[in-house]
Amino acid sequence: MKPSIFLSIFFNSIKYKVLCFLKTTKNIFYAYRFLLSLLCTCVLISSCSTNIAIRSKEADSISATNHFTKQLVKGGDFTLTTYQRITNKDLPYVFYIEGDGYAFNGRYSISDNPTPLHPMLLKLASLDDRPNVVYIARPCQYTDMDLNPKCNESYWTDRRMSEEVVASVNMAIESINNRQNFSLIGYSGGGGIAVLIAARNNRVKDIITLAANLNHVSFNRHHNTKPMIGSLNPIDYAVKIRNIPQLHVSGSADNIVPTFIAEEYIKKSDSPCVEGCIFNGLHHQNNWDLYWKNIFNKPITCYKN
Repeated sequence: MKPSIFLSIFFNSIKYKVLCFLKTTKNIFYAYRFLLSLLCTCVLISSCSTNIAIRSKEADSISATNHFTKQLVKGGDFTLTTYQRITNKDLPYVFYIEGDGYAFNGRYSISDNPTPLHPMLLKLASLDDRPNVVYIARPCQYTDMDLNPKCNESYWTDRRMSEEVVASVNMAIESINNRQNFSLIGYSGGGGIAVLIAARNNRVKDIITLAANLNHVSFNRHHNTKPMIGSLNPIDYAVKIRNIPQLHVSGSADNIVPTFIAEEYIKKSDSPCVEGCIFNGLHHQNNWDLYWKNIFNKPITCYKN
């Protein structure tokens, strides 16, 4: 529901109660406090709406500046926001899969909308000079909630790597891809989604992940947070896709997804095609753009003999 509609319904539903309250109360202090509380509620709703609009506007601006086109793509149960720069449909595609976004407000408080606060991955996609580059937001990010009636907080918390989410992103890719082999790049939770897509889509030719949650059981144990009961776990598919060339990049200063998460996945893969790389001093969100061209320009192959 759009915030403006919500506010209209909200005001109409309480208008009679407010008038009755003000007519019957004998204590002006309580009347004032009631109205102040009501005003704060309205401001909070309006602020939330504005904040999401600002985030979307920033992404739209980055897209337009770098010659991407915003496209809404239906993928299973969800309508996904994508930004596409396609110059030749007959050449290979690369798909950038967004992370978990603004899933939590603090450590334990769930946000009301997972649209990313900082469009870092979209900025990295804009640096990619390959002919067909597509950024895919995760379900419930950027897209108007009216178009995604199934969206609820479970899809950016315990079900953020669920079957429905993976199927949705995979279907969106297939609708764009023109039946070609393609590359996947995933950031944070989007790196886990990339692995899960590769486990079901035989067109994936290589994978790069950045600060990726490749084992959410270890991730949640490390942070002492609630298990992702409704999600698939990428590390469970490590052996299945061990012959797909992969590079899993971590930052040594990343306190969100520590380096041991990727190391566990690489060890489980036990494959010459699966390699890791750690950048010293790199955090979860900062300064990836300084290294990105050197990362994606490096051929992703089976590294060892």
